[in-house]
Amino acid sequence: MSHVDSIRTETFFTIEMPFRERMETRRTRFVGGGGPRAAVVAGIHGDELEGLYVCHLLASWLEELLRTTPAALLGSVELYPAVNTLGLDTLTRGLPVFDTDLNRAFPGSTAGPLPDRLAAALMEALAGAALVVDIHASNIYLREIPQVRINQDFDDKLVPLARHLNLDLIWLHGAATVLETTVAHSLNSCGTPCLVVEMGVGMRITPEYCEQLVTGILTAWKELGILASEVVIPQVSHTPLIADDSNVHFLNAQTSGLFIPSASHWTDVRRGELLGTIVSPFRGDILSDVRSPVDGILFTLREYPLVYEGSLMARVMARTGGRA
Repeated sequence: MSHVDSIRTETFFTIEMPFRERMETRRTRFVGGGGPRAAVVAGIHGDELEGLYVCHLLASWLEELLRTTPAALLGSVELYPAVNTLGLDTLTRGLPVFDTDLNRAFPGSTAGPLPDRLAAALMEALAGAALVVDIHASNIYLREIPQVRINQDFDDKLVPLARHLNLDLIWLHGAATVLETTVAHSLNSCGTPCLVVEMGVGMRITPEYCEQLVTGILTAWKELGILASEVVIPQVSHTPLIADDSNVHFLNAQTSGLFIPSASHWTDVRRGELLGTIVSPFRGDILSDVRSPVDGILFTLREYPLVYEGSLMARVMARTGGRA
């Protein structure tokens, strides 16, 4: 089999649309030996673009591998860069017309409306993979460091896999009510390991974050036997911190106004340190100081300056967190 034959673009979901149109959602498959299968999912939210660039980088790397040393791909890889094609076309987080967050439609139904059918098709396509990485960016309001988010129901199985991803943080969370309808929770509940990656900011691409994650994904594939042990890949350079609901502090705005940060993202902060101020656009007043409640690390910082009372401005992980 030539390297060209080993790369296949396939339609895994199609549906008739109004006015004689047809919606198709595609994946790219890189077929090697009979070893384990891995998948990377992106674009579930139409305003999150970081994962699309990760898929590009992985596709470029895999194409070169299959051209030069095809036997080094012991398993197979599937890339799903644009699951919510309609949302990506319109820079809309959810599915247009249905006003639905696709990541609240899983595991889906083959007989339901479009979001349910697309979710069901994706579940069927991903079932049985050795590892699925579901890539998200933050929204347009917040910037996030590269991190893995894991529901504590699955931490025993997922944390060892997450350690390989070359990211800065593993956040273990216990909230299950809403997350039960995500692709990650649905896959993990069915026995297919799925890691949720969150990084960057909505509607933007942060190339250095994407390259960091690509190194981690290649490392995980090598550990799982999808890539041969002799394949040369970039060295992992990041050791993740561990956060959970007990050591993550949320900083919400006490009043409405403009948030002007004075601290840098992804830095050490001290208890009482000024992280920013909320100011009035009408007068010269400083309406509120925003200070760190603990000694810790500032891992989420507001990107969009306009805030209302209760708006999230930052997250700080207290120093009780350790290394994974």
